[in-house]
Amino acid sequence: MTDIVVRKNGRYIDWPMIAATVGLLVIGLVTLIAATTSPLSDEMAPTVLRQATFMGVGLVGMTVLAFFDPRLYERSAYLFYGVVVALLLLVLLVAPTVNGSQRWLPLGGFRLQPSELAKIALVMATARWFSTRPREDGWGIKELLVPAGMFLLPMAALTFLEPDLGTTLFLCFIFAGMAFVVGLRWRTMAALILVGVIAAPMAYQFVLTDYQRRRVDVLFAPDADPGGKGYQAIQGKWAIGSGEMWGKGWRQGTQGRLRFLPEQHTDFIFSVYAEERGFVGSFLLLTLYFGQMLLGLLVAWNARDRFGSLLASGVVTILFCQVCINLGGVLGLLPITGVTLPFMSYGGSSAMTLLFSVGLLLSVSMRRVGSAA
Repeated sequence: MTDIVVRKNGRYIDWPMIAATVGLLVIGLVTLIAATTSPLSDEMAPTVLRQATFMGVGLVGMTVLAFFDPRLYERSAYLFYGVVVALLLLVLLVAPTVNGSQRWLPLGGFRLQPSELAKIALVMATARWFSTRPREDGWGIKELLVPAGMFLLPMAALTFLEPDLGTTLFLCFIFAGMAFVVGLRWRTMAALILVGVIAAPMAYQFVLTDYQRRRVDVLFAPDADPGGKGYQAIQGKWAIGSGEMWGKGWRQGTQGRLRFLPEQHTDFIFSVYAEERGFVGSFLLLTLYFGQMLLGLLVAWNARDRFGSLLASGVVTILFCQVCINLGGVLGLLPITGVTLPFMSYGGSSAMTLLFSVGLLLSVSMRRVGSAA
């Protein structure tokens, strides 16, 4: 790895991480073209141009963030957390309702989704909290109640009220991932799993809305209503299977090209990709995701301080959870939640937030152990 992670002016330029990220962006943009172009025209869809703009802004932000010292992010973590909480509250007060949810703040020609920023804010705040409170014997449930109440609960509650169950669960997974990294007692892990198993059916019955319960029902019985609530899940899996070994070729997929697949440019863009690239292309894509996450774990391992290590681990947690939740929904292993596939699904806030997260990762990587910066 030292042969390709280049040291320059006392800092490490993590070219493998940059290459993996740019590679995923290129694959995502090419797949988005196939998912949005009309079968009767080769004209570029406005959606592609907007996404390319979002990616460009995100890459600029990623580069800028990479050159700041992680200690700056440590000092500003709580402030940034407070700003994002204020934005989430503002969403509930003034944001327009779209498809039954309040998630976006209109800013001129752009719609900001603060719940995407919440992922970064939660990672930064919990990384700062845990970095100053090491526990040799691991964390117990009582000790975790304080950071959970301070950082997780406000964001999760505001996001749930939008309502956005997918991101709410995502935030819970991020906090759980951070807690796992800093060290949990075995009894704590067992207790949390037991609580989750007991709470799941109660949440289904008393917490979820009818719309959210229908998504859970589809997970267990998609064929019960193939022309209605199960249609999206069935078509997504059909598109993936029809790609077979080598795929049908770029813009040759029938499910995506002929619009049989709902939300094909957002939640289900992997189905479009798998239909066109087949098993081999899908395997290579997942390998690229895995490689990016592995590089992130190496950054965490070689970070010069505890905050940098936790920050890098938190970014990897975001990437891991987002890939697993999206693919789990597309493959019928998890309920469909609306969580995007990193660097591929259409969405300005998501694309820029993920690239900003990689910028934080590169910031830690540039100042790893042995760096003079």
